[in-house]
Amino acid sequence: MHSLKFGFADTVITPENPTHVFLDGYGFRMKPAEGIRDDLHAKVMAIVDGDKVFLLFSLDLIGLRKTSYELISAQITALTGVPRSQMALTAIHTHAAPATGLIDELPIHTDYLAYVGECCGRAALRAIERSTEGSFEFALLPETLHSSYNRRGRDVIDRSIRAAAFRDTDGVLCGVLCSASCHAVINTDYTISADYLSVLNSRSSDDLPYLFLQGRGADVDPKFEGTLTIDEKIEQLGRELADPVCRMAEQSTCHAPAVGVPFVQYELVRIPMKPLRDASGLEAEIKAAEERYFAYPPTDIKKHHALRQLQWLRHMLRLVKANETNDITVPLQYLEIPGLCAFAFLPFEVLTLTGDKLEALLMRKGFPKEAVYICGYSNDVEGYLAPEEEFPFGGYEVSRASHWYNISETLPESEKALLDWFWKAVHEEG
Repeated sequence: MHSLKFGFADTVITPENPTHVFLDGYGFRMKPAEGIRDDLHAKVMAIVDGDKVFLLFSLDLIGLRKTSYELISAQITALTGVPRSQMALTAIHTHAAPATGLIDELPIHTDYLAYVGECCGRAALRAIERSTEGSFEFALLPETLHSSYNRRGRDVIDRSIRAAAFRDTDGVLCGVLCSASCHAVINTDYTISADYLSVLNSRSSDDLPYLFLQGRGADVDPKFEGTLTIDEKIEQLGRELADPVCRMAEQSTCHAPAVGVPFVQYELVRIPMKPLRDASGLEAEIKAAEERYFAYPPTDIKKHHALRQLQWLRHMLRLVKANETNDITVPLQYLEIPGLCAFAFLPFEVLTLTGDKLEALLMRKGFPKEAVYICGYSNDVEGYLAPEEEFPFGGYEVSRASHWYNISETLPESEKALLDWFWKAVHEEG
């Protein structure tokens, strides 16, 4: 069996003029960015198997919706020739990066996103050119993200940190992967930032990239003791991640060269969503929502929130009148290198329980826990995916978040459709 080659690259994707972009992720921002706290990065790992290439990206963005996903991936394909099905675009989910469409109707700077795609494509070319044989060392680190909690008041949480260091056959450290689960929501002002991942970025370079893959953190937020500034919070949580990852990478050693044939599954899959209500019921709700909207003065943030709810109801009514489905079609993607590692790329904000189920599935196939990467915020991100167990508790992640995405609410069957697809993909013969 022939050896595989791996290559890495890192590039900066900070917009030159921050005042030309709106920041995604919060419902209270009503104006463009005002400055730059720290640079945004795009990092890539190329897996080269003869003339076949798979590209894994880590982007300092909140996540991509269909339009931005198609634009950025098309730019990458134009430069590299690698098709969309052979690349994964994951996001660190910082809430202080230019808008990509997650909050529906927020202004998007198309030229900036096209530039991001160009930067990614050129970085991918460098990674492919640098690709070399070597070995990975995977580890589940003893340190954890202790400055985090499950914001839904549930006990379930994944504080673990995974890291994987790649060294070439001469023992040179060439690139590092790492993963953890926590919302990047510390930086709440109007400056562009990678949030707590900026600390990891300060250790990363084009010569030695550190790729971060956001995990099952849709119900996990940072939590701190005492009164700290934004910068102090970013430094604290950032060091909790970056310090042990860098330590592991520096102490990693060479192993047998990575071999095998990468197995990739990519498919557009229909995910069932909550059925639409009847037109008369929606029209009554719209009338009440209109009254709430018009009652607020123009400077009240509640007017903005009321508009989002009103627009969502109007969109649902349009679907009913057009006799269209409210189900969604999303790209599901799975990558494994037999005997080495496995990656599940999920186009949702993924809660802890769903990630745990997928991890258990991959471990049953024989992959060790440290070599299993559950990657949320991947490719075309379409809102929160609530696990079946969370529906009795209701709340923002189960229902209200979908209104900001302008899609219907999820069902217990939504998660089941995703899990069923991954079960088939994992058991498919590569």
